[in-house]
Amino acid sequence: MAFPRNVKLSVDYDGTRKETVTVTSTTTGGSASYTVKSGDTLWAISKKYLGKGTRYPEIYNANKDQIEATARKHRKKSSDNGHWIWPGEVFTIPGQTTTSTHTEVRRVGTSNPGLGKLIGKSATAFSYTDVATGSSDSMSLTIYDCDKKWLGAYHPQKGSSFGVSIAIYNWNSEGNNQNFKCGEFTLDDISFSGWPLSCVLSGVSVPVNNDFKVTQKKKTWKSTSVRSIASQIAQQAGVSLVYDASDISVDELEQSNQTDSDFLSSLCSKYGFGMKIYSNKIVITDPVKSEEKGTVATINDREMEDLNVTESIDGTYTGANISYTNPDKKDPINVTVGTAGRMLSMDVQSNSQYDAELQAAAKVNESNRKALTMTFTLMGYRNIVATQCIQISGLGFYDGKYHVDSVKHSVGSGYKTSYTTHKVQPAIKVTAPAPAAPSGRTYTVKSGDTLWGIAKKYYGKGTEYEKIYNANKDQIEATARKHRKKSSDHGHWIWPGEVFTIP
Repeated sequence: MAFPRNVKLSVDYDGTRKETVTVTSTTTGGSASYTVKSGDTLWAISKKYLGKGTRYPEIYNANKDQIEATARKHRKKSSDNGHWIWPGEVFTIPGQTTTSTHTEVRRVGTSNPGLGKLIGKSATAFSYTDVATGSSDSMSLTIYDCDKKWLGAYHPQKGSSFGVSIAIYNWNSEGNNQNFKCGEFTLDDISFSGWPLSCVLSGVSVPVNNDFKVTQKKKTWKSTSVRSIASQIAQQAGVSLVYDASDISVDELEQSNQTDSDFLSSLCSKYGFGMKIYSNKIVITDPVKSEEKGTVATINDREMEDLNVTESIDGTYTGANISYTNPDKKDPINVTVGTAGRMLSMDVQSNSQYDAELQAAAKVNESNRKALTMTFTLMGYRNIVATQCIQISGLGFYDGKYHVDSVKHSVGSGYKTSYTTHKVQPAIKVTAPAPAAPSGRTYTVKSGDTLWGIAKKYYGKGTEYEKIYNANKDQIEATARKHRKKSSDHGHWIWPGEVFTIP
């Protein structure tokens, strides 16, 4: 095959696809006993122990001989099918049957465990693109099909899932071995060409639950935050969340006939965050935060191939003039971020000046990332991923710190890695307003309390708990650490004796 001898693909693929299915399970508990009290009925006892009064015949049948004998002792011809029962009787309560549902990921389709190994041996080219932001990472894999097996018995199924890793042996020196995991992908495109015949498999990294990208939903999000919204959507999609960005409060937001994927992507874009799918994870990052981190490698001009540098002032700005309308006021409000010069004018929907400023700063910072961009290719593997920063040297004026926007790994007759980057520019930042003075209301936490319950008491809705959490965040997190918790899990862990300010 065309691969270099010291590079191999490791493919986890068996021809099946992963699907999220709903599983219903039924469990039956053991028997219990109950002593009849004055005023009891079989209906009430059944409702208490079996969940429904209509299930009283189950208790009657389990204790029929006793019930009827006791009825005769009390000079009744019969109990009238359990109507007559007396205090002191001890009834056996049959085991309660409960039904529960949960979702789980299962492989569907015909399995051929040897396909993954066969793909690795038959592959003639492979590329993997790692992006800082976008819908998902992606890959393309070319397979040599001289015997037409991939047209027949091995023909892959769209929607099937597989993982790919690049194994590197003796790359820089003897014993220098690396294994680079590219992630998990869903096969979304298959094509054949020839002759000689070859098959190209293209895949994207998406959650197993297709609902994330397919089902349009209508929902109103109230008194929440960007992180909380992302966490709920990730949970519904059956994936984990990696969140490396500031948490921004959301008073009210409409998801109007949008998929969760489109809605979350637009929400992140609104505040300048990057979102992508990688290996069954929703990853949300803040480019400004990433740009502030240290560099992971230095790349000099002698290593580069296919260098391209683009410098532009068009579409870059020193600040922005924002116009927004507060729902409580009729007239639009105008504010400014940044400094005078090349000003971007924009209208936004917002409930506060701070939120409007955040949106404007995000737009300006995003636009300014195209002021100086650089693309280049390196020979072989460098352990650099999108969202990291690198140092460029040997290019004079263009030396400096660059943010990695995407990385493309291409393996064929050789192994090359291509980078798309932008030079880190000073970012416009917005200072959060000082917290409002406390209203004077406080609450001392008691045993068994939850933020949800406290919010319901004071606001009428448990969903308003984030107001209390945000107003007492520092205290809540500090107390959680005292109790040997890494965090409070967004207010899940609270302890008796804490005194909370109620906004």
